[in-house]
Amino acid sequence: HVTEMSPISDYLKPAAFVLLPHVGGIGGAIITRSQIPVWYSNLVRAPWNPPKWVFGPVWTSLYTGMGYASWLVYKEAGLKSTPMYLYGAQLALNWAWTPMFFGAHKVGLACLDLLATLGLVVACAKEFSSVNQTAGRLMLPYIGWLCLAATLNIYIWFYNDSRTLSGEGASQQAKSKK
Repeated sequence: HVTEMSPISDYLKPAAFVLLPHVGGIGGAIITRSQIPVWYSNLVRAPWNPPKWVFGPVWTSLYTGMGYASWLVYKEAGLKSTPMYLYGAQLALNWAWTPMFFGAHKVGLACLDLLATLGLVVACAKEFSSVNQTAGRLMLPYIGWLCLAATLNIYIWFYNDSRTLSGEGASQQAKSKK
C-alpha cells in the first residue's frame, strides 16, 4: 500500500518546493499593500521603475522558478547540501527585504540586504548548476530581476531625504489634507 501512496507523494513534494518561496511573497504582499498609498507613492523613484502591476506577476514567476529549481537540486543533492543551504539563506534574506523596506522604511538596510541576497543567489545558482544545469538556469531571471531591484532601491535611497524615507513626509501630507 506504500506503492499506491507514491504517486501522490510524487506530486506533493515538488509542489511543496514550488510553493515554499511564495509563503514569504504572500507575507510581503500584505505588508506592501498598505504602504504603497501612504509611503511608497510619495517617494522619488527611478525613471525606469516598472509600473506597479508588473511586480506581482514577476515575483510569482520568479518564486515558482526558484522553487522548482530547488526541487531539482533536492532530488539530486538532498536537503543537507551546500546548494540547499545557500538557497535557504538567500530565501531568508529575500523574505526579510520587504519588512525592512516597506514595513520599517529602512531603505539603506534593505539595500544592503538586497545586495547580500544577490550575492547569495549568484553563489546558489552556480552551486545549483553544478548539480543540475536546468536548476542553475532557472535562477538566471531572478539574478536579472535582483540587479534591477538593486538599482531601484539605491535610487530611492539616494534621491529621497530622510524625512520622506522615514515616512514623516507622508504623515505630514496626510495631516495637511484633513
